[in-house]
Amino acid sequence: MTPESLVQDTRTLFSLPDVALRVNELIDRPDTRPADLAEVILCDPALAARLLRLVNSAYYALPNSVDTVSQAIHLIGQRELRDLVMATSAVNLFKGLPPEQINMEQFWFHSIACGIAARELARRCHLPEGERLFLAGLLHGIGKLIFYTQCANQYRKVLQLVEREGLNTVAAEHQVFGFTYAEVSAALLKIWRFPERLWMAVAHHLEPASAPSYWLEAVIVHAAGYVADSLQPNANVDPKGLSESTVSLANMLELKPESLASLPIEINLQVIEVFEIVHPGASLIY
Repeated sequence: MTPESLVQDTRTLFSLPDVALRVNELIDRPDTRPADLAEVILCDPALAARLLRLVNSAYYALPNSVDTVSQAIHLIGQRELRDLVMATSAVNLFKGLPPEQINMEQFWFHSIACGIAARELARRCHLPEGERLFLAGLLHGIGKLIFYTQCANQYRKVLQLVEREGLNTVAAEHQVFGFTYAEVSAALLKIWRFPERLWMAVAHHLEPASAPSYWLEAVIVHAAGYVADSLQPNANVDPKGLSESTVSLANMLELKPESLASLPIEINLQVIEVFEIVHPGASLIY
């Protein structure tokens, strides 16, 4: 078994909906108008409702309410639209996993936090078109869900190695499968026709130094995961109490350590709001 064969065997189960594919395609075209995107979004009433909820949320704090999809797209921009469509599609794609396997609310809260952190770190590192790293951060761990759904019995061996022998999860995955969730995530993004810079960043985010290309993107996703790990609702971050990991990651990104240490609290409210929009009805316990 390889990451590619595992994903190929399950590609029909984990195909993006037509709306997501069409939105992605349109956004990549320079001549696309908001009206073109609105026409596609309106084919999915639930998605249209989430878009209007997002643009009318406290995050945008608009003086007047927005009640049309075209106006919403114009106001939030195509980047935010792509992020919302992909986040919503991914959440819906993996609904129904048994809670004894994984807490999906924690998983998606962490994933959204990682996506937002990756986008912000890319901006601070002045990475061209770095806003697309939101998608790499959001989907970096989706390989875990494929393991849980397609290899449940084998993955119990991973959990046993973690519990009985004290291995970390990545080392245990290597021992059982010969590859990690990161490689499975990247294989899925490749099938979904994501740009190489995104799936390469995901493939190598656990060990950015091993990335043959797109090293900075891999470091950003790696650092974003660290930020997401430390982010909790109402978290209090003390920039003066810098850990060795914070300093090391900040140096790799050529950022001030304080800038990285304070990021969780800076994005906290945005993460909560996006989580509640793409995962309606979830209880935010993290």
